[in-house]
Amino acid sequence: MALIKCLNCGTDVSDKAKQCPNCGETLQTQKVVKVCEECGYELDDNVTICPKCGCPVPESEEQKKTRKKKKIIISVIAILVVIFVIIAIVCVVNVTNQKKAEEAAAAAEAARVQAVNDYASNLELASFTMLTGASTAEEAGTLIHDVWYDTIFDEHNADTSKYTSGNSDFNDSLSELFSDEEFQDKIASIKSNQATVKELMQELTNPPAEYEEAYNTLKDYYDAYLELTNLAISPTGSLQSYTDDFNEADSNVLKYYNAMDVYIE
Repeated sequence: MALIKCLNCGTDVSDKAKQCPNCGETLQTQKVVKVCEECGYELDDNVTICPKCGCPVPESEEQKKTRKKKKIIISVIAILVVIFVIIAIVCVVNVTNQKKAEEAAAAAEAARVQAVNDYASNLELASFTMLTGASTAEEAGTLIHDVWYDTIFDEHNADTSKYTSGNSDFNDSLSELFSDEEFQDKIASIKSNQATVKELMQELTNPPAEYEEAYNTLKDYYDAYLELTNLAISPTGSLQSYTDDFNEADSNVLKYYNAMDVYIE
């Protein structure tokens, strides 16, 4: 409690009193003077230590209210700052996650496009490699047919004479043909081509949606290719059946190769 002086009689009165107990003067409208409780020195409103005696000055109710308001305001500001920081962090995280998701999607799409392009390249390579092998097989099969035919019908020409000369059995002529070093190289080339094509076909399984139809056509092409190349590597049957089978396989190879043009750029 602080003491103030009555302006009418000068008596020390509590700052809580409404009237002076000495003269009855109303004190409500008087200015409240803050004094040190120890020495009675008149103090400014904002001092916390008496400049005369050094005694701590208790806070007034108004000061307490002001300090409490300041604390509340600071607390509210701190809460708002925390909320703002949280919102900012959430926004940054969301933007970062969205950016990562977009980058991941872009990378996945790029990988898909690259995979499709790689598949298309392998598809074209397989088609061309089969054509190369089929071309070699066609040369070998034609020579097999001619040696076989010329031996049976006793025909003679420059390409077959070294295999048929002196032979009355076509098996002997074919045996000499397959013993020929140059022809063996041709057969080895066909077998090597088959191995390469097989690896390419294995890589082409599970095609992307864009090339499912192309892959089905390629499989038909591969079947015809194997039929033709196997007939060149190991001829079987009679001359007539061999000729028919070989011509059919050769025709199918060309048909499916042309069908692949639709899918190859």
